[in-house]
Amino acid sequence: MTRHRIMIPYNLRREMDLLWILTQKEITLQYKRTSLGILWSLLNPLLLALVFYIAFTIILKVQIKDFPLFILSALFPWTWFANSVNASTVSLISNKSLIKKFPFPKHFLLISNVLSQGVHFLFSLPIIAFLVYYYDKTPDMSWLIGIPILLLIQFILTMGASLAVSVINVYFMDFQFIVAFLLTLLFWITPIVYQFDIVPEVYRFWFMYANPLTSLMSLWRELFMSNIFRWSWLPIALLGSLAVFFAGLLIFRSLGKRVDEVI
Repeated sequence: MTRHRIMIPYNLRREMDLLWILTQKEITLQYKRTSLGILWSLLNPLLLALVFYIAFTIILKVQIKDFPLFILSALFPWTWFANSVNASTVSLISNKSLIKKFPFPKHFLLISNVLSQGVHFLFSLPIIAFLVYYYDKTPDMSWLIGIPILLLIQFILTMGASLAVSVINVYFMDFQFIVAFLLTLLFWITPIVYQFDIVPEVYRFWFMYANPLTSLMSLWRELFMSNIFRWSWLPIALLGSLAVFFAGLLIFRSLGKRVDEVI
């Protein structure tokens, strides 16, 4: 019996190996000298969720059903996005010696950032599943369909934002502080600690269509909490993510030509 081997072009294989090495580096070095290691990627959103639980449920007496599952079902995906964008902002600058010594696609640094944070997000899925069972719910086939689709959409959105902020920060280093502010602003105008339904109807159009994260975070929450994949929201999330991606790609290509000189 003849075995057919899949031949991968040498250049493509070399680039895939480089991307794997960079991603592995991002995963291992971030928590290299810490006691809990990669568990910190889960503890940070868990501790933040605890703060929100105390603030909203105990102090403010806001009644939200299954609050831990409610908050974490959007907080974990948000953490993937926010940490990726935050790390990508300084990625080109912090790797300037590598960029100057070795010719390689600079966007690989950003892809590795997004992928490594995506791995952290995947580690959070068992926690979500545990909470689902704890509240007498059961995942169904919608998870198998919805999770891969949402992973792809969030990767596209996060890559677009990461491409833009990374190259802008090379030319304007104060931009990293603006990004930190913008992420905080985005957190509060995205339905993470509150439901989209409580947004005044007059503002819902802008919340949904001007902020791609609104539909994306809502899709994650509906999927995890209710086993519902809202196909009607999918085009909004996808088109918004593609718009951010192509805008980020355009900015990266326009400004990236002189990165080697400016950095």
